[in-house]
Amino acid sequence: MVRLLEAAGVAATGGQPAKDALSSLGIDVEEVKHQADNTFGAGAFQYPRPAYTEDAKKALEQTLTEARALGRERFGTEHILLGMLSSGQGRGLEVLAACEVDAGGLREAVLARVARDAS
Repeated sequence: MVRLLEAAGVAATGGQPAKDALSSLGIDVEEVKHQADNTFGAGAFQYPRPAYTEDAKKALEQTLTEARALGRERFGTEHILLGMLSSGQGRGLEVLAACEVDAGGLREAVLARVARDAS
């Protein structure tokens, strides 16, 4: 998927902004990884990646929408997180819910981080 997006002129960026946004809300990123392993099975996020589910495809579509709405031609993990939150469904949201993450608060934190980084 990343190669297809890059071929279309949309390049992926690193993951630190999303980790920073999660951490700024007191969310333990390692605990999220642990919950993901418990939810999806250990190592489910290792290469090679499994085929995208319909929820994942929807979240990636929302990722592009979020990045473009913020005036970006590139997307990073912060936009993926926003896309996942915008989609309103999916296993990723289940993991966040298992960690008792407030989705609205997380969205606000990510947007604040993106705005601060843009200044």
